[in-house]
Amino acid sequence: MKKVFVVTLLFNLILSTLILSAHAQETYYYLHDDSNPEYNEYKMMDYSPPTSSISSFINLDEGPAIWATLPFPQETKINGDVKVTVFIEASFIQPEILPFQIRVIKVSLIDIAQSGNIDTIASTRPTTILFIGNETQTSQTFSMNNVEYILPEGHSLGIKVEKTLDLFSYFPFSILSPFFATNLLYDSAYTKSYALIPFNATGGISLQCFDNEKGVKPGENTTYTLIIYNNGDLADLVQLSSNYAGNKWGVELENEEVIVPAKSFNYTDVVVKAPEDASEGDYINITITAHGSTGSDSVWLNTTVIPLEYSVKVTAKNESVKAEPGKTAKFVFTVENTGDLFDTYNLFVTCVWPAAVERDSLSLNAGNKEDIEVEVTVPENATNGTTQLVALTAKSTNSDEESTAKSTLEVYYYVTPEKEISGSTIGLILFIMGVAVLLIIAYYLGRTAEKTVLLECDERMRELPPGKIAEFVIKVRNLAVGKDKSMKYKFRVEGKIPENWLTEIDKEEILLKDEEEGEITLKVKIPENAPPDEWASIDFIAIPQKGKSEKLNFLITLREPREILEIETSHEPKEFEEGKRVVTKVKVRNVGEKTAEDKKIIIMVNGKEKNRVGGINIPPSSTAEVEIPWIAERENEVEVKVE
Repeated sequence: MKKVFVVTLLFNLILSTLILSAHAQETYYYLHDDSNPEYNEYKMMDYSPPTSSISSFINLDEGPAIWATLPFPQETKINGDVKVTVFIEASFIQPEILPFQIRVIKVSLIDIAQSGNIDTIASTRPTTILFIGNETQTSQTFSMNNVEYILPEGHSLGIKVEKTLDLFSYFPFSILSPFFATNLLYDSAYTKSYALIPFNATGGISLQCFDNEKGVKPGENTTYTLIIYNNGDLADLVQLSSNYAGNKWGVELENEEVIVPAKSFNYTDVVVKAPEDASEGDYINITITAHGSTGSDSVWLNTTVIPLEYSVKVTAKNESVKAEPGKTAKFVFTVENTGDLFDTYNLFVTCVWPAAVERDSLSLNAGNKEDIEVEVTVPENATNGTTQLVALTAKSTNSDEESTAKSTLEVYYYVTPEKEISGSTIGLILFIMGVAVLLIIAYYLGRTAEKTVLLECDERMRELPPGKIAEFVIKVRNLAVGKDKSMKYKFRVEGKIPENWLTEIDKEEILLKDEEEGEITLKVKIPENAPPDEWASIDFIAIPQKGKSEKLNFLITLREPREILEIETSHEPKEFEEGKRVVTKVKVRNVGEKTAEDKKIIIMVNGKEKNRVGGINIPPSSTAEVEIPWIAERENEVEVKVE
């Protein structure tokens, strides 16, 4: 059965080449500043639009400029109008003194053989460009109509731009030539010089990679997902190949042959692995070619080695630990090196009560982790139920990376059961225990009766950068009992508060009725110049008209400013249909304190990257909005990542 299917498929492919009507498939080739790997004396032109904000330029007064494609893997026909758009700048030392300038430019389409020989396919007539006053830059489109040419296999297609009718090469005008220049601008987002070539394709195969430039760390790999489109009316067996012939980098094609259904598409991956000894900035450019019976296409992939990173993560083994007054509580934190390099971390413990970490620093290889013990001594006079926050911070000695984890210490004491005593003294002991129990009950009843206020706050620890304001909303509840259940409360703030830190409460007193609840806002202003190792332990105290005072403790530690990103997504259309275009709208808001620089928004579908947008900068309190297109599959589990 399988053999019959293959024979049928091959028959259909051969038949399709005979019966499908031909049509022109226009392809954009952008002019780049990179040297062509096949012809070092020429520049590169390919499908990738330029993204740089800075234009490259060539002075045509010094000679013609030539760009070339990579060699075509098969014979390719050009049929139609060729258009070349370039940006020309007429440069002069003082353009304001000239009423106008004139440049005469000619453009040619050329065939470059593997030997380097050049044949002219078509040329424009010399075109006069007029520059008025200070308007010294313009874009110009040159057309070569009705071009019919078959480019042989292994040849490259080229564009040649040259200046003609140069009066400054003749005396006496040659005396002024050093003060003039004719610059061709290209390879930037603002000066996209390009050629539009009408290839003749029967049905047509096209190849696309949404993100063809990626970074990779030494010894690691990155994956490019290619989409192969078949515009023909019959299925096509498409062959994939790479032009990389070296052995230092690893280049692996998931499939060398892919069957693409008619009027549809298929996927395959290319995995590129960087050498173990690669240095930052090393890169590789490869071209992947898709060749089918109805056409061919290629895509250029760039992989650049990015620097290794330092990173650390601290986690607490227990959310809370209980201890008695006068005792020592032990906490265990895990410090993990989540970076790529060996690193040493300085360890700091933060707590109101006396605390000590088992060591001051810790060294870990990449991927390793180690448990660290922290001991906190509970004061003798600590009351039952009191809680304090305990935090451990690990700070890298080689970078600004740091991480903090927190746990809670709760004071808890109880009566220890006594050992069994002989029967002769049981009566006496029972009597004493009974009296003790009654006294304890009376004591707690007395304390409960005296307690007239309850303080609560959802979050009592904050980690902020200098210059920020920590805000806590405290709930105050009236617990008074009796005929007159209304109660007035006064508030004050004390504790370990560093110099120049400012505290403020929005109300100094409040009147609450029976079981009524009110809110008090506590604000703590951190100075801009506060050192990163500074911290504050703040006691908020409520003093009732009657009964005992109550307090709530708050801990504020400092950290470096950082970016904090919130993501919101939507899709159009909301219902996905296989093979159809989907546009995902992504809003990324920076609610942190530091500008998020050079961010990439990535669309992942079923665990594979579909598309991305890079080079995004988001200042604090700002939002970036982008629209990213992709092609839906049969099943679509969509994930949006920001890197």
